[in-house]
Amino acid sequence: MKRLLLVFIVFMILLTPVGARAGGGSSSGGGGGGSSHTSSHRSRRSSGNGSPIAGVIGIGACMGMIVYWKRKKARHMHQEIKDDLSFAYQQDDFWNEKVLKKKVKEKYLIIQEAWSKQDLETLKKHLSESLYEQWKLKIEWQQYQQQYNQLDHIQLLKVILVDLHDAIDNQQDFFWVYIEGKMNDLMIEKQEVIASNHECFVEYWKFVRHGNDFLLDEIKQQDEVES
Repeated sequence: MKRLLLVFIVFMILLTPVGARAGGGSSSGGGGGGSSHTSSHRSRRSSGNGSPIAGVIGIGACMGMIVYWKRKKARHMHQEIKDDLSFAYQQDDFWNEKVLKKKVKEKYLIIQEAWSKQDLETLKKHLSESLYEQWKLKIEWQQYQQQYNQLDHIQLLKVILVDLHDAIDNQQDFFWVYIEGKMNDLMIEKQEVIASNHECFVEYWKFVRHGNDFLLDEIKQQDEVES
């Protein structure tokens, strides 16, 4: 049982299935875009095959460890900016953390669904000009190849604010959030599935201020931020 649980942890952390998602991200699993983590595991010696209930509990413990390690760095980053965030909010209601996180969740769903539908009109409303031009080219290339990225059962499991820049000129404001999500992610070409991904993933999304709203400006994979 001990060896099985250890193999399961390492497998889940290093797994990087192929997928797309909004903007073409392909990183998922505990390690992000191919990054690796060293983990240790201690348990008491046991004999026999063990019970099915013990196996279920063990797998549940593994999943708990994976979630813990995925979020650990982001939580640390959040703690480092708490004072700055509090000060910024005292000067400007825009920096209300609860409101920001609520809007991020709304935009996350809108953006993922628009990407899946190749809906450039909707994307243009929620992306910065530079990111919109990048995604427009990607979608046009997909269409040329008779491809589309089918996303469903879209979930946002966790949002953590990890960085912010509160400038004198409000239009220079931006912030980064840790995004932990899950969805059924299929790449379809000429009505055939050519790639699929159903695992959890971690990304970091940068939003830039646009009046009292904000626009998605950049997406980085977990290993790009945490390495």
